Amino acid sequence: MTKKSLSKNAIPSQLITVIEKVGSNIQVARKRRRMTQKELATRVFCSIATINRLEKGDGGVSLNILCQVLWVLGIEDQLLNLASPERDSAGLQEDLQRIPKKIKRPTDHNKNMEF
Repeated sequence: MTKKSLSKNAIPSQLITVIEKVGSNIQVARKRRRMTQKELATRVFCSIATINRLEKGDGGVSLNILCQVLWVLGIEDQLLNLASPERDSAGLQEDLQRIPKKIKRPTDHNKNMEF
């Protein structure tokens, strides 16, 4: 039995669409490999209902299950792009806005000392 999650009610509609697309993509990848939901569920050690929920875009399926499914399908390398700093355009913009206009060199109190 699945747990009720309050956060599921707060998901923006655009994000629901993205989650559903990911589920659909996983279903296509599974079918391309001529794998049934039962075979995938067996290899991931979960129920067929969980695979069905994942493929339908249920945001309540755990990240652990998602990662295992991607691994079984051989597309786990795509996880490396999730939130990668190189692809974080919003974070990059924030960094660029924080670059100082002028840079002051620190005063060197030891400048006149001889060694």
